[in-house]
Amino acid sequence: MLLSDPVAQTRFKLVVTPLATSLVLLGPPGLLLPMTLLLLWAIVRCPGGSGALWQLRYLALIQGTVIGLLYLLRFGPSGLTAAGLIWGRMMLMLLPGLWFFLSTQSHQVVRGLRGILGSHQALILSTTLSLLPRLTREARELYQLQRLRGHPLAPNQFWHPKAWQALIKLVLLPLLIRMIRLSQQQATALQARGYRPDAPLTHFPMETHHDQTAPGRRHTSRCPGTADGGP
Repeated sequence: MLLSDPVAQTRFKLVVTPLATSLVLLGPPGLLLPMTLLLLWAIVRCPGGSGALWQLRYLALIQGTVIGLLYLLRFGPSGLTAAGLIWGRMMLMLLPGLWFFLSTQSHQVVRGLRGILGSHQALILSTTLSLLPRLTREARELYQLQRLRGHPLAPNQFWHPKAWQALIKLVLLPLLIRMIRLSQQQATALQARGYRPDAPLTHFPMETHHDQTAPGRRHTSRCPGTADGGP
C-alpha cells in the first residue's frame, strides 16, 4: 500500500491536518461530534496521547470562562449556546495539530517535506514545528508556577483586567524570552553538527554517501562539513 511508506504517511498527514482544522472551524455544527470522536480516538492511540489531552484542561477552562463571560455580558443567557459552540470549535482546532505532533517524528517531517520544499527549507520548518510542544509545556509550567505564587490567574478571575495584566507580564513575556533562547540553542546545535546552507543534508535514519572508495572500505554517514571518519 502507498501509505505503508513513511514518507507517504507524513505527506498524507500534512494534507489531512490543515483540512481537519478547516472542517472544525468552518464546517456545520453537526460535523463537530463525529470529528471530535475521530480525533480523540486518533490521539488516544498515540503514545502519550491521553496525557496530552489531560494537559489541555487548563486552557479549556480559561477559554471557556472568558468566552462564556463575554457572551453572557453581551447577549445575556441566550448567548451561552453560541459561546459553547465557539469554545468547542476553538478547542477542537487544537486536536489535529496535536495528533500530528504525537504521531510524527521530526525527521519524518523533514523527509516528507523534501520534494515539496527544498531540503533546507524543510529542515527549518520542521525544526520550528518541533518547538511547539515544548513551548506548550513551558507555558503550562509558567502558568502553574505563577498561580502557586498567588497571582490572579485562575479561570474565574479573567473578568478582571489585573488577571490579563498578570498573564501578559508573568506568563507571555517570560515565554517569549524562553522561545528566543530556545531558538538560539537550536541554531547552536545545528552549527555544532556541521550544518551549512550550501552543503547537502543527512537525515535519520542516516543516508549513506556512496562515494568512490576502495573495495571493502566501509561507507560512513556524516553531517555535512565533517571529515571522513570524523565524529
